[in-house]
Amino acid sequence: MNNCYTIPYKSLPAGNHNFEFHIDNAMFEEWPECGVTGADVRVEATIAKCGDHMALELSLSGTATVPCDRCLEDCQIPVEYNGKVAVRVSEEELENDDEVIWLNPGDDVLDLEQYLRESVVLCLPYQRVHPSDIHGNPLCNPAMLEHFRIVSGEEFDAIAGKDKVQSLGANPEMEKLKNLILED
Repeated sequence: MNNCYTIPYKSLPAGNHNFEFHIDNAMFEEWPECGVTGADVRVEATIAKCGDHMALELSLSGTATVPCDRCLEDCQIPVEYNGKVAVRVSEEELENDDEVIWLNPGDDVLDLEQYLRESVVLCLPYQRVHPSDIHGNPLCNPAMLEHFRIVSGEEFDAIAGKDKVQSLGANPEMEKLKNLILED
């Protein structure tokens, strides 16, 4: 358990309590499988406590560093998240989900590390690429993009069109269709 992302909930009196955390590269060093290589995210947490019932409100804002899907260089992706989750205490071993964080009655602190890490990862878009400049050109590593450029767009279109025609075969019934394709 990393003490950087914990809230000592048992010692808190009833009411609202504000906490701030900073997520950096260290959070993701032990979890390379999540794909995040770095982070600079500010977390504002408000816990409302009323007896054994607690509600946690989180706001995350910053950037996460991930490999670009296009050029494989590191790129920074904006991270924004606002959410609420209930915090409950139970004798049973219950699995946390997106609505409830379960604590054991013997726990003195609420450890948010896993929840925060998952929140950052889930904020990331499916396609993670460098942004484009004002002219619409990608800000990816140009040398790496050249490695992926095997044929030009015109060559690709010519190959694709030729394959379409060849795939029709020598079936006489398909001659009319083949001629339609060639007219395009």
